Amino acid sequence: MTSSDARTIDSPRRPLAPLAGAAAIDVHAHIIVPEVYAVAAEHNIFCELPSDPGVTDEMRGKIKERAGLVLGRMSDLSERLAKMDAMGVDIQVLSASLVHQGLEWADAQTGLRLARTTNDWIAKAVAARPKRFIGLGTLPLHVPSLAVTELERCMRELKLAGVAISTTAGGLELGDPALQPFWEAAEALGAVIYIHPGGNRDRRFKRFHLWNSVGQAFEEAMAISSLMYDGVLERFPKLRICISHGGGYMPFYMGRIDRNYVEKANTRVNMKKPPIDYLRMLYFDSCVYERPVLQHLVDKVGADRVLLGSDYPVGEVKPVEFVTETQTLSDPQKQQIVKTNAASWLGLAN
Repeated sequence: MTSSDARTIDSPRRPLAPLAGAAAIDVHAHIIVPEVYAVAAEHNIFCELPSDPGVTDEMRGKIKERAGLVLGRMSDLSERLAKMDAMGVDIQVLSASLVHQGLEWADAQTGLRLARTTNDWIAKAVAARPKRFIGLGTLPLHVPSLAVTELERCMRELKLAGVAISTTAGGLELGDPALQPFWEAAEALGAVIYIHPGGNRDRRFKRFHLWNSVGQAFEEAMAISSLMYDGVLERFPKLRICISHGGGYMPFYMGRIDRNYVEKANTRVNMKKPPIDYLRMLYFDSCVYERPVLQHLVDKVGADRVLLGSDYPVGEVKPVEFVTETQTLSDPQKQQIVKTNAASWLGLAN
């Protein structure tokens, strides 16, 4: 990275420290704020120990041990920098882990207070290492009026790049009319939006950690469905939204979705073009664990819509190699995914 590089301004954000266009940018990197986690943990899915038949106390003990390691890594910036160097990642986009400290359980003022504490922590981390970190805020999205206020603070005062939100806002789907002021503000402010599930707590997903293995991808598909069918993408076409984990199941079953659009008039009431066209308005991270899945994602949405993502500290341990060693991708496609796409999504100058 050189001092001659600079960030463009297309929103109320200030320029970040100089960045190189050739930087490898990891958009899927979680943090926790210990004081927020201490309050929020009991309300979030991560702290629930499994009670499946056959699960022993020894197994639960190992789960707790691993959890402690994960929590430490999410709040330790020094170790994070060393891990980034080892992974070949120049910049991480920091966002609060919503399975650990999501705020949907909180009353309005508690949610706002914890969101502000989290956002101040992230802004401080970015200010301390502006060449290595970019920040996304968190919001009490289930209280839309306060979410808009805090979004504005994130962008104007804290100079964050945008916000990370869950796949729902309490009992609201992302396309609920109550959230229209949020989407309107996000588009007007030029905020990037990163969508990552906070964990499905339905009883069907409680067994065998299904909330994590199956539920997260299910939630991502449902979030995309709402953005399409409820008309968010039609009303706000300039939104810059990235969906975690390659968009979950949605990009891999679009044939049936497109068929319903053609055959069933009620599916089209808020859409003016086929679902696949809306899918290609979104961005997706590369944390999909299998290279053929990554290739399919690229085939479906285009290499220019896929961003490098590790799911730090629990996901892909070699995120750059995961992309660069996918032999079916061309060298220009690899370059796009590892480096240039995220810079474009974030509004960075080359």
